Amino acid sequence: MIRFRKRVNNMLRMAAICIILGGGLSLSGPAEAFNEAVPPPSSSSQLTPPQSGQGQLIQTREIDVTGDGKADMVSLVGLKSDMNSPYYDRLFISVVGQGQAQVVIPLEGGYNPRMDFCDFIHDKMPQIYVTYDTGGSGGFTSNYIYSLKNNVPTQIPMPEPLHVNATFKNNYKVKMKIQETGKAFILDIADRKEAYEQFGIYNQGKLVKPIIVNVDAYSLLKPVDVKKDGFCELKGVQRITGIANADTLGYVTSLWKWHKGKWQLKEAAVVQTLKTSLMRVPRPEDED
Repeated sequence: MIRFRKRVNNMLRMAAICIILGGGLSLSGPAEAFNEAVPPPSSSSQLTPPQSGQGQLIQTREIDVTGDGKADMVSLVGLKSDMNSPYYDRLFISVVGQGQAQVVIPLEGGYNPRMDFCDFIHDKMPQIYVTYDTGGSGGFTSNYIYSLKNNVPTQIPMPEPLHVNATFKNNYKVKMKIQETGKAFILDIADRKEAYEQFGIYNQGKLVKPIIVNVDAYSLLKPVDVKKDGFCELKGVQRITGIANADTLGYVTSLWKWHKGKWQLKEAAVVQTLKTSLMRVPRPEDED
């Protein structure tokens, strides 16, 4: 019986991949994301893979995401035009349920795609969380959450990155203020005073020419179960840069919890170093 079940599951996986690679993609039912349609691929991309592309099953999991009490086969599939490259030209989520139509959700391309499952919106069933790196020295990620309740794909909107105002002060200090909370933080950049003096920003500790501080979009937006109650929050990390992209001044961290149909900011801070659990491991595809 166990051997038969494994065989059926393997057949489902292969069927999902074959449908994707064959171009026979369809979204089952009206795909609404809190009254917004699941976005189709950009006009520059087509659902049918390029002739030279090759498909790869990246990850798969048996889990009930539709709420019918039966395990669904959820797969993350990628298409590559160059098998020697770590980059996936296109990504797809495939959901195959017992007695239900297959659902295929197209995504854009990226590096190191991974899939997780948790109840973010408190509807007593897991949603599908997918994240992948976009590449480049900024270290940005694309992040998505989909609900498949009743076999209908619904995209859950993600929290917007925080906005931070920065003001350079004398003695190699930077005052950071998070707009959403009004809370201010002071960063000490004395460890790089030689570079700031060389670029004419400071002269013997006195501010001469303040520069624009950049606060990036999310370099990390990961699920965390803070209370260990089976419901997940989102922990965000945004990098703060100074005179150059390599000049990391610190990070903006945030904690988001879903409440009454939207993300609610629970915590926010500016820190100069990250805990190990929140650090993003550098990828080979990151540019210098």
